[in-house]
Formats: sequence, structure tokens, C-alpha cells
Amino acid sequence: MFAVTDMPAKTGRFLSAIAASIARTAIDHIPVYVCAIIFCATTIAITTAYHLHLEASAGLFFLDIVGQFLVLGVAVAALFEFVALVRSGSPQNPFAIIAQRLGGRLLEGDRAGNIFHFLVAFIPLMVSFAAMKDQIPQIHAFSWDQTFTQWDRTLGFGHLPWQILQPLFGYPPVTAAINLVYDAWFLVMFCCLLWQAFSADRSVLRLQFLLAFSFGWFIGGNLLAAIFSSAGPCFYGMLHLGENPYAAQMAYLHAANQHWPIWSVPVQDLLWHSYVKGDGALGGISAMPSMHLISTVLMAILACRTSKWLGAAFIAFTAIIFIGSIHLGWHYAVDSIAGVLLAFVFWMMAGFVARATFRIADMRAAQPVLGLAEAQA
Repeated sequence: MFAVTDMPAKTGRFLSAIAASIARTAIDHIPVYVCAIIFCATTIAITTAYHLHLEASAGLFFLDIVGQFLVLGVAVAALFEFVALVRSGSPQNPFAIIAQRLGGRLLEGDRAGNIFHFLVAFIPLMVSFAAMKDQIPQIHAFSWDQTFTQWDRTLGFGHLPWQILQPLFGYPPVTAAINLVYDAWFLVMFCCLLWQAFSADRSVLRLQFLLAFSFGWFIGGNLLAAIFSSAGPCFYGMLHLGENPYAAQMAYLHAANQHWPIWSVPVQDLLWHSYVKGDGALGGISAMPSMHLISTVLMAILACRTSKWLGAAFIAFTAIIFIGSIHLGWHYAVDSIAGVLLAFVFWMMAGFVARATFRIADMRAAQPVLGLAEAQA
């Protein structure tokens, strides 16, 4: 047991340790802050130029998801500590011990500073992305779908990629399994992002991933999506572009959904309804480039740099996401290929910035030491 009078002193030391971690890691996150400022300013400038109203619903949805993941993470960590306590015995005050251990985990390495800077920089960045994505059709109407269809036909030597994949994967149970993995992307992405955001280490790899993630979502998901505005195969028939080469594919998906859970089908219907009505639970239709592939390839690169087995699992996951993006009607093959290529471009860009940032940080950290050595000499 500890005295009640010790609480203010312990709280003070705890807060001081957090403040010190925030100060130490500030320079590491300068590039992420710069991205957040530039991307938010760009969003405001573009929407102002086009006289568009930024909707808060998409941003609030993202904030809600982040909050849920934070609560879930704390709950899982608390449960882990509780199980450890039960196995070791039955202490008189388990909740106080769990809180103490969770506080200790927060202070491991520079986890506190990494969490703080991630939340402060990434929340406005992702809110900006979500808000602008809703406005892409108003900034640039869908105009690339026919071109991408022709490019896909060229890639398939006269056949569309979905037609090539259909004999291999066009069985309702297989489609349902692919859709399950495809929908798991959202959970995997958030877990991977929070894994790096809540890391206790200061590393070039962590900063490189977070920066590449930022580049991908804004440059790929907003700017390039607006320039190459397209709806995707699942919405091709709604664009009134003439004969729909994806009609048979969508008919198969709707028929399969009658017997197996092909969740992409109702989500696509909800997205189109939201687009037509201008409101709804979901918004933001854009096919080029595939954000599923940009983000998944970035996660796969990170996984390969972390562990051989984790890398192999993420490579398999990426392959299924690539197949699903075409088979489920979300993307043209050129969208997904572009997503893969852009992920490597963003990774290299982020690596250059991350390594330069850490070189500067190391030089600044070494300056006082060099000065003391010179003074003693």
C-alpha cells in the first residue's frame, strides 16, 4: 500500500515523464505536422475555389472510429494485465495495480510522445482527407471510366480483367471468402496504423510508414482521385455511358449475395444512394487509384521489414486484396496496378524525408556533447 500523500508527487512525476517524451519526439514528427498543415490548407483552398461546403460527417466518422479503437486498445491491454494478475494470485487492489501497469506501459520508451504527436497530426490530416473525398465528383465529374475500361481491355488482350478472373473465382463461396478478407482491410489497416503510432521506439521505419501513409491518403486518395475522377466498374451502368461491359459481373455478384454474404453489394448500393441524394451514412466515390492497394502494399512493406513471417502473411493479404478489388467490381485493374506502384513511390519519398529528419535530430542531439568535449579540451 502507498500513502495518499504520495499521489501528488507520483502524478507530477508521471506528467513530467510524458512531457519529456513529447519534447524528445517533437522533431521526429515535424514532417507529419508539415503534411497535416499543407494537406489541410490545400483542402480548404480547393473547396473554397470550387465554392464547396466541407461536410463534417465524414470527419466525425473518422474521429469516432479512432476513439473506438483507442478505447478497445486500452480495454484489451487492461484485460491482458487482469489475466496476468489472476494467474499470479489475487491481490487486494487489482484495479490500482492494473492502472499502475498501464501507466508504466505508457511511459515505456517514447510511447507517450509518439501517441501525442500522432493524434495531434493525424486527426486533422485524416479528417481533411475524408471531407475532401466526399467532394471529388463536384470538383471533377466522373470522366475516366470509359478510358480505364479500354486500358483494362488492352491489358487483357481484348478481355476485361474481371472476365479473366471469373472462371477462377466466380463461385459464390469463393467470392464470399474474398469479400470477407477485402472487408477485413479496414480493421487490419487501423490495427497496423495504431501499432506504429503507439510504438515505444523512435525509428526511421516508423516515421517512414506514417509519412508514406499520409502521402498515400492525400496525394493518392484526394489529389489523384480528383484528377482521374472515376466511379468504378460497379457504378459504370449508372453513368449512362452506353453498353455496360460490367453488367454480367454485377448480375453475378447480386445473385451470389442472395445465398452468401457478399457485403460489397449492399455497400455499393448505399454508396450510390448517398451520392445521388447528397447525404447518407457513406460518401465519397472514387476508383483511381485504389486506396485499398496503396495502404495494403505500404503495410506489406512494413511487415516485410519487421518479420519474415509477418511479411509473408501480408503479401498473401495483398494478393487477395488485389484480386478482390477487381472481382468485387470496386476497381478497374489499372486502378489497382496504379495503387501498387504509387505505394512504392510514396514509400521511397517518405524514406528520403524520414532519414533526413533523423540525421538532423541526431546532429542536434550531438551538439551539446561536442560542445562539452571542446570545452574540456
